[in-house]
Amino acid sequence: MSAVKLNLFAAWVSFALVLVSVVCLGGFLVAAGSGQGGWAVISGSLCVVALAGAMALYGGAVRHDHRLHHETPHLF
Repeated sequence: MSAVKLNLFAAWVSFALVLVSVVCLGGFLVAAGSGQGGWAVISGSLCVVALAGAMALYGGAVRHDHRLHHETPHLF
């Protein structure tokens, strides 16, 4: 897989994970506000996992670009 395709894949998947985390954060706030603790824990956990995955994927793409001696990551 070429570096451009890898960076494009990492960018779109990271973007999707950030969107998932925003939706999960909304679900967490609604569940916590309505007193449903179980759903709040599930939604909050998914939010944290999605954000961590997005940061790891983006960080991996940046590290890969630095290994290929690119000045800045070319994600989009």
